[in-house]
Amino acid sequence: MDSDPDEVLVIELDCDDWPAPYSRTLTRRQLGELLLLLDDMHEETAAAQEDLA
Repeated sequence: MDSDPDEVLVIELDCDDWPAPYSRTLTRRQLGELLLLLDDMHEETAAAQEDLA
């Protein structure tokens, strides 16, 4: 099944300390790019923590 990269999605972030959820409208393409950035950030953070150890 193919997904339309321009399909609009509503993403909702919710953390315990926040007074209300944070909603954002993104396309599937934007969500994919954001997830790749977050994955890269995780790798960079892990590498930095190893350097500190």
